[in-house]
Amino acid sequence: MATPGLQELADRLASQLERSITVVDPEIRILCASAHYGDEDDARVRAILQRVAVPEVYRHIQAHGVRRWSGTGHVAADAALGFKQRLVIPIRHGSHLLAHLMIIDEPGHELRRPEVAEAEQVAVLMARVLERDHRESVRHGAERVQLLDDLFADNDATRERAVHLASETFAGPTDRISVMTLTVLSPRLQEAERLSLVMEAGLQNLARRERSHVYHVVDGSEATIISVSPRDPGPDDVRALGRRALEAVESLLGPSSRCVVGLPAQSNSLTGMPQARRQSRLAAEAASLLPGLRPVAGFADLGAYAVLLRIPREELEDVVPPGLRRLLESDSRGLLRETLEVYLAEAGSVPATADRLSLHRTSLYYRLGQIRDRLGLDLRRGEDRLVVHLGLRALAVLDAIVVVESR
Repeated sequence: MATPGLQELADRLASQLERSITVVDPEIRILCASAHYGDEDDARVRAILQRVAVPEVYRHIQAHGVRRWSGTGHVAADAALGFKQRLVIPIRHGSHLLAHLMIIDEPGHELRRPEVAEAEQVAVLMARVLERDHRESVRHGAERVQLLDDLFADNDATRERAVHLASETFAGPTDRISVMTLTVLSPRLQEAERLSLVMEAGLQNLARRERSHVYHVVDGSEATIISVSPRDPGPDDVRALGRRALEAVESLLGPSSRCVVGLPAQSNSLTGMPQARRQSRLAAEAASLLPGLRPVAGFADLGAYAVLLRIPREELEDVVPPGLRRLLESDSRGLLRETLEVYLAEAGSVPATADRLSLHRTSLYYRLGQIRDRLGLDLRRGEDRLVVHLGLRALAVLDAIVVVESR
């Protein structure tokens, strides 16, 4: 006799108990849901319609620590979320959490103990069904992660084999690939494993919503995201996808957590993925250090930072001219620094600098004289301007590193 499927088991139990039942994976995405029995709430209806983890409900449920539950318990109601109290039964195979069986179970109308026991027995049957699916899912997931790793490999032969296999793994054409890097900044979640699970959930939500095929690999607080498209996406399309990825993860992390996304210079073919990831990682690093580039930074936005961020910190100190340090240390009001930065941005044009600063030219010449004397460099020379400009950018990176390390 065939073992009933997950949906059939859920429908039978719901009919027996006359309660609305949902089975969700550990990241609160619906695996199956029974018909409504008049007890449904807004949270259940939204989850069924969206087929993804509803961010506020996700955070409410996870705040009860349901991942660690070894036995049946209740998740409290939250009227603001339209969420009624639920009886939650962990569905496990050994110590591994496969899913949760959730039953709306309001105070004053709770299930009787024999009914709870019956639901727990059904959860055991569901575990057998889910374990088969879980093994297959883990196998496919491992194969996909290995393929992505191979596509980014330094070894040419490994990468070429992966390119030939990609069409079998990625659904649809693989002509254009967009690679991006998402990094969580100062995550509120301290456990690395917990953080990676939340990132996985957010990015899987993203993949379900996108028209193109989106894949990802999570490593600590960083995720590499790959979008496979049949056409060449424009820069605006790639940036918009980066923002949606950021929102998908941030919505589950909660309001106190922030992410940044780095984008490569352009979309690539499969063979160009290693370069695309290097560029996107550097762009994400720049965004994590420099607020002006947040939350989504493209490699093309970096300018001189694309070079400076590759330099080890101790060597970056050497990029700053000694005279620039003297100038900044003596400039308590910051007027000379502002004047210098505008003058450099305007390529040494006195009229343009005076206009931007709303300064009379005589006052500007006076400030430039002070700057020249303290720098010991002649800003009329393009080479000297380049040295000072790089020095200012290097100082911005060094100052940002100090801020990050002090958190």
